[in-house]
This record gives sequence, structure tokens and C-alpha cells, in this order.
Amino acid sequence: MRFITVLSISLAIGLAGCSQVAEKAENAANRSYTSYALGKPYTEIANLGQSPMAQLSGSNASYGPMIGSTPLKNGMTIYRHMTPAAKTETGTNFVGLVGSSTVSQNNRLSYFLVGADGIVKDWATGSVQGSASDCVQYIGGIINRCNDMRQLQASLALYDVRVATKAGQPISSWGEPAAPAVN
Repeated sequence: MRFITVLSISLAIGLAGCSQVAEKAENAANRSYTSYALGKPYTEIANLGQSPMAQLSGSNASYGPMIGSTPLKNGMTIYRHMTPAAKTETGTNFVGLVGSSTVSQNNRLSYFLVGADGIVKDWATGSVQGSASDCVQYIGGIINRCNDMRQLQASLALYDVRVATKAGQPISSWGEPAAPAVN
């Protein structure tokens, strides 16, 4: 009994460690990818991978569509982008009779601090859970039952707390939002 308890605890610790390693690797990849934008014109960054030729070639090297922008009192603007990123798949199979699989995808958040001159001055990145599905297969996959567990669209405020700047700070360190224009 004691051996089973020790084995269970060791397995739980090992799986938690794998999860943390995968999260750290994803974070490092996001930081490396987003850092490319520093010092470049924002228009170039926003259009990366959006040309018809890039789309025809199957290139998905993109920061994704803009999901929001915020002008700051200091004259700079924060542009927010989101695109699908890391995908994980896990599964089990019992002699081809019963199996299960889980597929989940994270979305990369890429934020850019752009000066009045249109140049990217700083960046922030993070990730949020995207789509996920659980499937159970019976009789070698002849019968499949899947449940889609899509994340509901979150607000920008929830996304904003998931990113960190190049220096590891929250985006609030970039400045205060400008007052909304009154018409």
C-alpha cells in the first residue's frame, strides 16, 4: 500500500514537472518570436504573413489579427494581436477496443508598444487557452464521441494580465491610457 502511495505521488510530481517544462518552453518560444518586432515599423509587423503569396505558400508566420488597440497619454499606442500557437495531443488506447484523446491549442498573445513614429518600441507576450476537445474511440476508431470545449472569448482586460513585457513587467508599465475622445 505504501509503495502505491509513493508511486502515485512520484507520478503526480513528474507530470506536474513536464507541464511546467512545456509551459516554460512555450513562453521562451513566444518571447523569441515576438522579439523579432523590436525596432521595426508596426505596419510591417501587422502585415507579416498576411500577403496573398504568404497565405498561398501555407506560411503561418504571423502575429495574427489585431484584437484591440489603446492610445496612451505619452503619445504611444498599444496594439494587441492573437494567433494559434502551441498544440498538444495526448491519448490512450486499450488493445484497439477503447481509446481516448485530448487535443488542446493555446493562442499566442503578442502586444506591441508603438511610438508616434510608427516604430515598435517594446513588446509583450503571453498565451491563453484556445480550443480543446476530448474524444473517446470505440472498436478501433469506428465509433467516435467528441466534446468540443472551446474557450469563450475573453475580454481584453483578461488577456492583458496574461502578458509580460520584454523586461518582465505588466503592460501598465508602458503608460496610462489616453482619455477617450469626446465628440
